[in-house]
Amino acid sequence: MNLAGQAKMGIGALKCRFGARTPLNVMVSVTDRCPSRCSYCQIPSRCRPDLSTEQWKDIFRQMAEAGTMRIGVWGGEPLARKDIVELCAYARELGMYVSLDSNGYFIPSQPEILNNIDHLVLSYDGPKEAHDANREEGSWDKVTAAFEAASGKVRLWSISVLTKNNIHLLDEIMITAEKYGFMTTFQTLHHNDTLGGNTSAMMPTAEEYSNAFKKLIAMKKAGAPILLSNNYLNAASKWQDYSKTRIQERFYGPSCMAGRAYCNIDVDGTVYPCSLLIGEYEGAKNALNGGFKEAFHYLSERDLPCNACTASCYPEYNYLYSLNVPVALDWAKGVKRTDNLLLKMKKKGE
Repeated sequence: MNLAGQAKMGIGALKCRFGARTPLNVMVSVTDRCPSRCSYCQIPSRCRPDLSTEQWKDIFRQMAEAGTMRIGVWGGEPLARKDIVELCAYARELGMYVSLDSNGYFIPSQPEILNNIDHLVLSYDGPKEAHDANREEGSWDKVTAAFEAASGKVRLWSISVLTKNNIHLLDEIMITAEKYGFMTTFQTLHHNDTLGGNTSAMMPTAEEYSNAFKKLIAMKKAGAPILLSNNYLNAASKWQDYSKTRIQERFYGPSCMAGRAYCNIDVDGTVYPCSLLIGEYEGAKNALNGGFKEAFHYLSERDLPCNACTASCYPEYNYLYSLNVPVALDWAKGVKRTDNLLLKMKKKGE
């Protein structure tokens, strides 16, 4: 997002900070389908039919009219849809910044997607043995091919889910980041029971998680390409029970702004405050019945069952949309570094 877009987003956040409700940032799950069978995800087993191209385009149009500036496309695997390039291109035509989360399987065979999104987030859990243990055999080869295809072509980030298989491999993840020119982000095991199932066998101890976040703080200070803010990393290192993905108490500082400044649209069009509440937020409305705006504003009439969670994206959104200046500056530096890495890798490939 350029400076003008960031300024516009900041003005929108300011309005939300003082009572307005605008879906500035919407995460959109466009399919349950996925060629991978990750150990910590059971989304593909939901097997619901996809909405049509025209249904998603109509929802995107309504989102833009309601004030959405950024759309995060995920699934399942978004590239499992034959129309994903068309959908992303349409969202950009509407003036929205488009990011796409992918396991990378289809990136080499569908490189045109790179010209129709603003940034790509690839799921990467470390060296081959660890990545394949978290996901499935052969998945590391496929995401490595995706890094090869995308490096120097688009703004590139990774997202690593920290489990017993890879929590000790942060240095190795940074080596790969330096090789392909991407910024890194990290998650705990955080899916709810609807999306993730029982992941207790993969769960690191509280001490392991805490030490990992403390190490990320030190690595970032030393110059490692880590996007997550110091505020988040510090707070995450102090989470009491990592097996609990949500708590009612405010933990990171700002209150949760899900349903006020951002939301998540599920595969069937149902609008939830966030992905952690998919299937667990009673009475959520569907954008196909009455429209997106009505479904979003319905969220404001219902209390959230939580105020803090272990999913790194939402605390960061809450910091940013509550206008936390240190976090905003932290992320601005990270975004600038993302662009510098893109330019560097582009020149390297010429």
